[in-house]
Amino acid sequence: MVLFIISMFTLMVMLNFSGALGRDSFRSRAGDLVKLFQMAETGAAQTGARYEIVIDFIQNSYLLREIKTGLVAVEDISEDEIIQTGQFTDRFQLYYVMFDDGEWTNDAPALFRVGKTGWQYGGKIVVTDSDGKEYSIVINRLSRRTDIIEGDVPVLMPRTQDEMGF
Repeated sequence: MVLFIISMFTLMVMLNFSGALGRDSFRSRAGDLVKLFQMAETGAAQTGARYEIVIDFIQNSYLLREIKTGLVAVEDISEDEIIQTGQFTDRFQLYYVMFDDGEWTNDAPALFRVGKTGWQYGGKIVVTDSDGKEYSIVINRLSRRTDIIEGDVPVLMPRTQDEMGF
């Protein structure tokens, strides 16, 4: 009986520990992607270089590259331009990307480009954890912030000249 109680207690501890690792894995991967956006923006502002973050639905991955050879198709990106890569997994799943001009995708590569003056487009990357809970990684080109927010949040659209009275 004592062995049974000890083994049940050990099993409960192991299950709680593996659940905590799964949550940390999602948070860690989401945090890494947010840091990648922040790193690209900071690097562009400081050096004047241009960077591109590619969210690739086909390869289920993302990458940061310095744009040296101009704008090329994803499959033509040179290895020496790639700074960092990452993979989406069953614990950190890619759902869709929406830009702040209203365009969205869940199958074609999504490209976020940044230069000295900031992001070409803002938007959000909606990801889910292993339980299907949605999170939005929001790239705000106006405030120059990148954050992760729980839920599928609306994208702030930049105002047009007509809306501003011009």
